[in-house]
Order: sequence, then structure tokens, then C-alpha cells
Amino acid sequence: MKETDLFIPCKNLLESMGFKVKGEINHLDLLAIKDDYLVAVELKTSISLKLIYQALERQKLVHKVYVALPFKKLNLRSSSVKSFMMLLKRLDIGLIRVTSYDATVLVESEGFDLNQSIKRNKPKREKLLKEFSLRKDDTTLGGTKEKRMTHYREKVIQIAKYLYEFGEKSPREIIMYTGIKDAPLILRKNYYLWFINVRRGVYAISLIGIKEIEPYMKKEIVYEDL
Repeated sequence: MKETDLFIPCKNLLESMGFKVKGEINHLDLLAIKDDYLVAVELKTSISLKLIYQALERQKLVHKVYVALPFKKLNLRSSSVKSFMMLLKRLDIGLIRVTSYDATVLVESEGFDLNQSIKRNKPKREKLLKEFSLRKDDTTLGGTKEKRMTHYREKVIQIAKYLYEFGEKSPREIIMYTGIKDAPLILRKNYYLWFINVRRGVYAISLIGIKEIEPYMKKEIVYEDL
């Protein structure tokens, strides 16, 4: 599908809304006008950063901007497409999905409501703030591709270090020494396979755990009010 193939379906869509439509007006792929209200549509065959740049430039000239893309390029189940649509909403850019015979508005250009977005994503925001406040280690470099330090991982490391130094222990003893109140749950889940249940109510560090905690043996992580 070529860019020119997108024009007629988009033209028909806007004309059905009462706009007068013309193509290639001063470098605009499509310009629609109704009662002095201007709408521009950028016609593209694929998602790209250049497309975003062009749409932002068009916002300086008209009241509303859409980008139009072929139907096959907009798989709504794709995480990258969902992220692209979210970006368009944030930038107040509309999105039109085009087939060979019609065009449909997927994202309307209505202005991004930051307060509404924060309210809608409150649980995720609270989770983010909780992780930030509970994380004791601040040496992890942003952008790292290595294993990321999390509050959960910090607790697993602390338990593993204790078992490495003092041998087999019960969950109660681990709580008493480390202060990590959810130690029993961490031991049962054993997400990293760092622990072994040597007998009922008694745990030890596994060979995997011994190998994994070596880089952390000189670091001290102190937990309070866990």
C-alpha cells in the first residue's frame, strides 16, 4: 500500500464530516477545512519517529493533526502499537487506520489530560513509589542490562547471606536476625532457587544461592520496620 493509496479513504472520511479536502497543500499530504477550522493528515506507510516530528510541525499550522497508516501496520494487540497510540494521545495527535476502501479514527485528537492519566494509573504509580521508598540499595545504574536490584531481591540476598554465614535455620530465626517479616513466604516461593528445605521448618542456602550471593557478601543491607 502506497501513501497515495491512503488519500482517498481519508478524504472520504473527512468529507463525510463536512470538510472540504485537498491534497498536497504546502507540503501537507492532506488539508481539510470546515468553517475556518483546519485539519491536516500525514499519510505514511509505517510507524517512524520522522512521522511524529512531521505531525508536531503540522500542529503549528492547523487546529488538529492526524496521522494515517495502513490497516496492516496497526495490530491493536501489539504492545509497540499500543505504546505508539499512547504517545499520540500524549502529543494530542490523532490516528486514522486505513484499508483499501475506508478509513477509521482510532485515536481522536482531543488534548491530553495529564491529571486524568495520573488518576487512572494511580495503582501503578503507588507501586512505583513503594518500590522506590523500600529499596535500600542505590548503586544500580540506570540503563543497565544486568540483573536489576529490586526490594524483593534485596530481601532474598539478606536471607541468603544469613544462611550462608550461620547454616541451617528456621524461618523464625531468620526473621529474628534479619527483621524480614515475610521471610517464610520468600523461602516457600524460592523464586531464585537459592534455598533448600532440608527438613520440616528448616532451610539452608543452595549451591545456586552460594554462587549468586558472592558479589554481595561485602555489602550490608539493613532493614527497618519490615
